Order: sequence, then C-alpha cells, then structure tokens
Amino acid sequence: MNAALLRARSILNLFKSAIAGKEKDFTSGSVNRATFLLSVPSMLELAMESLFVMVDLLFVSSLGERAITIVGIVNSVIIIFHSVAMGLSIAATAIISRRVGEKKPRTAGLAAMQAIYLGVTISVLFSILSVSFNRSILHLAGASAELVREGDLFSRIMFGCILLVVMRVLLNGIFRGAGNAAMAMRTLLLSNAVNAILCAVLIFGVGPVPAFGLLGAAMATTIANLVGVGYQCWYFAKVEKMITIGRQQLMLVPSIIKRLCKLAASGTVQYLIPSSSRFLMIIIVAKLGESVLAGYIVANRIIMFTVLPAWGIANAAGVLTGQNLGAGQPERAEQSVWKTGTFNMCFLGSIAIFLLVSGESLVRIFTHEQVVAENAALYLRYMSIAYFFFGYTMVISRSLNAAGSVNVVTLMYVLMFYVTQLPLAWFLGIHSNWGSQGIFIAILASEIVLAVACLIVFRSGKWKKVKI
Repeated sequence: MNAALLRARSILNLFKSAIAGKEKDFTSGSVNRATFLLSVPSMLELAMESLFVMVDLLFVSSLGERAITIVGIVNSVIIIFHSVAMGLSIAATAIISRRVGEKKPRTAGLAAMQAIYLGVTISVLFSILSVSFNRSILHLAGASAELVREGDLFSRIMFGCILLVVMRVLLNGIFRGAGNAAMAMRTLLLSNAVNAILCAVLIFGVGPVPAFGLLGAAMATTIANLVGVGYQCWYFAKVEKMITIGRQQLMLVPSIIKRLCKLAASGTVQYLIPSSSRFLMIIIVAKLGESVLAGYIVANRIIMFTVLPAWGIANAAGVLTGQNLGAGQPERAEQSVWKTGTFNMCFLGSIAIFLLVSGESLVRIFTHEQVVAENAALYLRYMSIAYFFFGYTMVISRSLNAAGSVNVVTLMYVLMFYVTQLPLAWFLGIHSNWGSQGIFIAILASEIVLAVACLIVFRSGKWKKVKI
C-alpha cells in the first residue's frame, strides 16, 4: 500500500513538473521521464486546440446546416494558409532544438527572430490576397451563390486574421524547440477560455450585446487569437530563458533566413499537401449534396478533436529527436521515438474503441438532420480503424521533420494524398457510384499506405545522418 502511494505521489509530482515546464534540456536522464515531461503539456496544448474547434462547432451547429457548411469551407481554406505556419514552425523547431541541444542560446534566439520576420511578412501577404478574393474562393470550394452571400463577411474577417493564426502556430513551434511545451499549452488554455466566453456572448447576444450569429463566431475567434499571441509575445520577450534575445538577435541574417526558407518551404509543401487535398476532398464530397458535405464536416471536426492531443505526443517526440541529435546521441533519439510511438498508439487505440461504440451518439450532439448524422457516423466508423495506424505515423513523421528529413515526409504525403486518397475517392465515390462510403474507404486506405511508408523509412536509419 505504501509503495503504491509513493508511486502515485511520484507520478503526481512528475505531472506537476510537466505542467510547470521548468525542465527544458532533454539530452540526459531517463527517456521515459523526458517523454512524459514533454508529452503531457503537448497533449494538453493540442487538447485545448481541439476544444477550440469543438466549441466553435457546438455553437455554430445551433445556427443550422448552412452555417456548418460555411464554416467548414472557410476553415478548409484557412488550413491551407495554416500550412505555411506549420512549415515555418517545423523549420523553427528543428533548428532551435538543435541549437538548444548544442547549448547555444544566442544562436537559437537569432534563428527564432528570423522565423518571426518571415512569418509576419508571409501572413500579411496572404491576408491581403484572401480578403480581396474571398467570394471567388468560396465559389471555387463549391459554395452556392446563396452560401457565398451568407458567408461573405464571415470569410473576410476569418481571412483577415491569418496573421494571428500564423504567429500563434509559429511561436508555439519556437517554444517547443526550446523544450518549453508547457508555454504552448498555456497559450491555448487562455485562447480557449476567451473563445468560449465570446462565442456564447457574440453569437447569441447577452444583455446589451446583440446577437451577431455567424459573424459573432468570427469575432470571437479573432479576439481569442489576438489575446493568445499577445501573451506569447510578452513571454518570449520577458521570460523565456533557453533562447537569448538581445540587440544582436534582432538583426536580419540572410544565411539563417535562407536555411529557414529551405526547411520551411519543404515543411509548407508537406502541410499544403494534406490541407489542399482536404480542400479538393470537399469539392468531391460536395458532388454528393449539401447534407453529405455537412456530415463529412461534422465528422472531421470530431476527428480533429480526438486526434489533436495525439499530435501533442508526436510533437514531444520531435523535440526529443532534435535535442538528442544536436547533443550527438542518435540512438537515444531513436529510443525516444519508439517509446513515444507506443504510448501514442495506446492512447489512440482507446479513442478508436470509444468512437466505434459511441460515434453515432456523439454525432447527434451536433446535428439532428438524419442524412447529415448518418454520413458523419459512417465516416467515424471507418476512421476509428485508421486510428490504430495513426500512433506511429504521427510520431515518426514529426521525428523525421525534427531530424531535417522534411523532404522525405513530404514525398510520403504525396504518396498518401495525391497518389492514393484523392484518385481513389473520386473513383469509388463518384465514378463507381459508391457514394460517401466509397470516399471513406479511400481515406482509410490512404492512412494505411502512409503508416507502412513511415515504418520503412524510419527503420532505414538515414535520418540520423542529416545535418541542419
């Protein structure tokens, strides 16, 4: 009994250490301890991210099927721009984690500032272009003329705050590279709280505040992101210790920018592949009708909610890989990946069982439309099978990115989405008249293809020799 109590107390203390985020150097000591300290805040961070998505869906779903469709289309476009943020985040995490592993905080700070300069420049350009052509973008995604009119102002506000989305993702990548996964978690916790409160107030109206409906959802998201980025900037400038920022770090350094651009370009292409394929998938699914499309969108939001915490575990594996490669310990890096992958697979396996048993009931929370609910539940059943492959796929892809093998992961994504998923979805769902079931089978098949490719590439060991 005393032994069990001591063990429970030890785990609780370790959990508190993980939340506090005080340990940031993971190149020595127990691999299990390092994995836990990084995984817990990373999981909670992306649990907050997924909660952000689900809160929006819960509030917007009360506005009806058309509102769900508008939000789904706009978010599928924003995810494309989000790919640039993820590309920069991958580059920043990879370079900064190496410098931290080498015990070079000033060089890490220099790289962080160059990444921020790039992020601001690119996101401002994207905001201007997307706001200018928002109606054309909605038309291209398959929205009817009536949906375009309804979603005009909503899409302009959402596209206008792309800078905030990019900066939030990029700064979290910088913090993760420094080993400070807890900071990213706290940012999402703050943003979530603001978003949930403002959604309730601005969508439905409270007291003197009028009900803005769908427009209120856009306003809430924008303000929540603004608060989160403001907090990140304050912490980065005043508190972060693993990255040194002084006058010298504020200079523009073309050589570092070039290196960041090279890694970020590969990372951006890597994320553009799945995000653009999701946009194209919406066009394919839209051919089956608005109810099928709404069901697909609802299911995708639920999947995002359940999968994002697992990406947090994968992010921890990336940091461990980068820091240990920087410290000249490739075998410790590999050991970290296998242990983190096993943990991730167990986590996602439990989620998969829950979705198989309760997926239909879960869908009914967000829609009472029969056709919408049936398609959403069907998609969840197929994807719950894919969850058993996700565990190692996520961890290995993040670790390969952190090791600098970004191009390899990009090619695997091409194989998954453009060689397997999209052609097969069109062939089975549209050409062969299998409908939504054919599309969902194609998505499941592509996940299996990616899992096999990841295992083959990682076991080859070539990623250990990449220089950044």
